[in-house]
Amino acid sequence: MEYNYGNLIKIERMRRNMKQSVLARGICSISYLSKIENNQTSASEEVLEMIFKRLGIEVPLYYDFSEQVEKVRAEIEEILRDAILTRKDKGKLQEVEKYLSNPVVNQSKELYISLLLALARLDSMPGGQNRYITEIGWIEEQLNREAGLRYTLMKSLKLFNENEKEKSLELLEELNEQLPHSSLPIWEMADMRYIMGGMYYKFTDYLQAIENVKFALDYFQEHFFLERIVECHIIIGLAFKRRRRFTEALAHYHRAVKVISATTMKDYYGMLYNNMGEIYSSLGDQEKALEYFMQSFDYKVEVKSKLYSVVSLIEGYTNYNNVEEILNWLSKGYEIKGDRTGLEEFDHHFEIYKNCYQVPNQLELIKSLKEAVHYFEKYNDYVYMQKYSLWLARELRSNGKYKLATEYYEKVIDIMSHID
Repeated sequence: MEYNYGNLIKIERMRRNMKQSVLARGICSISYLSKIENNQTSASEEVLEMIFKRLGIEVPLYYDFSEQVEKVRAEIEEILRDAILTRKDKGKLQEVEKYLSNPVVNQSKELYISLLLALARLDSMPGGQNRYITEIGWIEEQLNREAGLRYTLMKSLKLFNENEKEKSLELLEELNEQLPHSSLPIWEMADMRYIMGGMYYKFTDYLQAIENVKFALDYFQEHFFLERIVECHIIIGLAFKRRRRFTEALAHYHRAVKVISATTMKDYYGMLYNNMGEIYSSLGDQEKALEYFMQSFDYKVEVKSKLYSVVSLIEGYTNYNNVEEILNWLSKGYEIKGDRTGLEEFDHHFEIYKNCYQVPNQLELIKSLKEAVHYFEKYNDYVYMQKYSLWLARELRSNGKYKLATEYYEKVIDIMSHID
């Protein structure tokens, strides 16, 4: 029987922000406690009981739970698998958290680590707080190969969200090399490949994005996980669109629409129609682009998502130089946004079109374009970095500022080579 007291003690102590000296006082030496926490020695039952009492946790020391370990492991994995594959994850984190007090979990090192990894995965889903990944980091050196791969992906994702892009990409590349040689369950491999594909897309490595997500798509299609199928088609379509492979992109969007039409998942229409509109705009079919943008706006409910459609409509009418409609949608955009926070990107979009069409002022337009380029550069949004850098270069050139205009033309070229 493999006891997990060291991991349990270390994590519970760190949760309480308790120093080793405080926990060890009157019980054992600090060095002895450190060895217990790192599983370098087996403590006596008397010492363990005193440590548990000080930490305020109850763990039986005399009962053999080995026969129940696999049963509990299977229960946790089934909850996690169902939450991930069906996207029905509401309340699942709390359901799995109940196992933290299960004495079986606290008796097995591997089971305890599996529980923490399951909690970290659930807590990394939309609306989660990423609390448990920190706790796994405290015992990172004790993870086996498969657990290490799971942790590497979540750590890479966390670093990306914290804007530590280089470190995040380094871990992602490491994972991409190691994952094919792992013995992870195929359903988990599919989920991990999906996440990796999404991350590669954000890093503008569109070939790796397509390759990883196609792996996930094959599994989801084979097992009829419809929502995950739609998600895969969307990411693959986006990647093909960025590579200007518009025919392939549209094919994946149409497949996604076909899946949605047979379900109740109508929320995806807004996103899909917006992306399809962008493709038709790139192909020069502005009438069809506006048609899709309008449908996208009508389907969307959430404010941020709706604002993306507003920006697309403004851009669409700009291609026609239809000032009346540009100002109409600009007004709607300001109205929808209101005084909501966390939507700064739309302030930049709207300010540019206001200074160009509502109250034409080239100096203010140049200023707002510079601010937008700086903002989107900070978030590695290459699409708008390129769009607004090119626009800014043209405005600077027409204003006689040739040297500065050249700098922004060079930035556009650099962005294009980076994306390619």
